[in-house]
Amino acid sequence: MKYCLLARDTDKSNEVANYIKANVKLEYDENIPDIVVAIGGDGTILKASHQYPNAVIFGIHTGHLGFYANYSADDLETIVSDINSRNYKIDALDILETTFKDRNGRTYTDFAMNEVTIVCPPRTLRLDVYIDNEYFERFRGTGFAISTPSGSTAYNKSLDGSVVDTSLSVMQLTEIAGINSNAYRTLSSPLILSSERTIRLEASEKGSDVFITVDHISYQIDQFECISVKYKKNALKMAYRNHESFLTRINRTFIISKE
Repeated sequence: MKYCLLARDTDKSNEVANYIKANVKLEYDENIPDIVVAIGGDGTILKASHQYPNAVIFGIHTGHLGFYANYSADDLETIVSDINSRNYKIDALDILETTFKDRNGRTYTDFAMNEVTIVCPPRTLRLDVYIDNEYFERFRGTGFAISTPSGSTAYNKSLDGSVVDTSLSVMQLTEIAGINSNAYRTLSSPLILSSERTIRLEASEKGSDVFITVDHISYQIDQFECISVKYKKNALKMAYRNHESFLTRINRTFIISKE
């Protein structure tokens, strides 16, 4: 059994990292670890999930309360004990699998814990939307965000998307600054779809250059052709001692004041 640390570059996170490294008895290995201790916030956990998708992730928040983190900086003795004794439980998280390509035939694949977005900041983006190969609408605007239930509290929430219970296996398609007039009409509200569905967005005109983000990772795609997004269950492993309910997590992240 091997482990490694991934810490945000702050004094508090580095202090926690030094404590973990001094007390965990497992072999340290940054190449193929079985356990990754991600210290910081949700951004650090997202980075860990992409860098080590097959490892069990211990998320420790050291600042603002992270939505994904199951431990805090006050739980260091518990964390060390859980790792050394292997006395922890695993929460299997769902992800989005995405494939996109350009008109030159280059294909890219990745996955998202939170969301996949497609935008074209300099100009209006025109996309044909298909659900399970069935034509749905022609969109004009800045772009789309497609989120998981756990990711519904991230960028999707700032777009006025719905906050989705993480016990549901669904994905959410949310417009980013859609244009609606007598000439252009779209659904103009978030669309929640079954995990059995596939979302495909196709360029409705040639020459579209776009930015696609997959969580914190950004791709610049010239001559964009299409992107497809599918749901995958139980893909990532998050460690915990005591499971925090969805409502408690929402409450401490968005409602309880820290003042």
